[in-house]
Amino acid sequence: MPKIEDAFKSLGAQIDSSKPGLIILKVALQDLTNSIKTVVEQLGISHLSTMTGLDLGENIDVLYHFWKNDLIASVRVSVPKSNKHASSIVEIVPGAILYEMEVHDLFGVIFDGNPWMDRRLLLPDRYPTDLPPPLLKETKASEIRKAVGIER
Repeated sequence: MPKIEDAFKSLGAQIDSSKPGLIILKVALQDLTNSIKTVVEQLGISHLSTMTGLDLGENIDVLYHFWKNDLIASVRVSVPKSNKHASSIVEIVPGAILYEMEVHDLFGVIFDGNPWMDRRLLLPDRYPTDLPPPLLKETKASEIRKAVGIER
C-alpha cells in the first residue's frame, strides 16, 4: 500500500496521524471525490464503516470513516451552511447511499448525485420542511416535538 502522505500530497490535504491507527485527511470540498477515489483505488481501503456530521457553526463537517485491518482513515470536509451541497460518493462506494441519506436527514447536507435525496431515512414523513434538520445547533427540540404532534 502506498504511503497515505504521498497519495494526498497532490490534493493539498491536511494530514493528522498523531494517533496510532487513525489518520484524518482534511480536504477541500472541491477535492472530495478525488480524495475518496484515492482512499479506495490507490490505497485499497474500500470499507466505509460510517459517516459522521458535525455542526461547527457556519459549517457542517462531514467525516467519511474508512476501515481496513488496524487502520481507520477518515476523510473530513467542511460544507458551508450557506450552500449545503457536497458531491455524492455513491458511484465510488455504493454503500454510502444510506450514510449520505442519514447526514442529509439530520444535518441538511445535500449530496449531489445521490439518487435518494428526495427520500427520508430517519425522520418521519411528517417532519416539517420549514424546520431545520434536528441536529443543527439552531434547531429547538421543543419546536420539533410540537410540529410532529408529540407535545402541545
